[in-house]
Amino acid sequence: MSEQTRSEKVAFILEGEEVLTYDRAINLADNQKAYLDDMDQTMEQGIMLADKKIDQPDLQQKTQFVALNLVQALQKEDDKTAIILFSYLVDRLPELKQAKAKIKDTDSGQKIGVEFIFDEIKAEGQKLEFRPNPNSVH
Repeated sequence: MSEQTRSEKVAFILEGEEVLTYDRAINLADNQKAYLDDMDQTMEQGIMLADKKIDQPDLQQKTQFVALNLVQALQKEDDKTAIILFSYLVDRLPELKQAKAKIKDTDSGQKIGVEFIFDEIKAEGQKLEFRPNPNSVH
């Protein structure tokens, strides 16, 4: 990993607000890495994703599952779990720049959407001010 990549911060954005930041320059401790490996082994026994049982999830399915659980942990204000889950995403997705989550209430309950961003980070909610020239003719 290049030095530039290692100093990157990764953000988790929930409903347009940055709620977690991870600094790649800080290495995970061995016991933290072991915990993430245990998470992988547990998920390899099968997960439920979008009301469907997946017996042998791939990395994409695991990261989707973890991201959804991360949003639920944030909703419950379970910061410890949220940090662990975010650490998993950042560790397993080395090119991740940002994760954006939105929650939509529906008749059948909540739907959570998570988008992983691997390219340039887009500024969230930037305001552009437009001041028309009072002398201009429309």
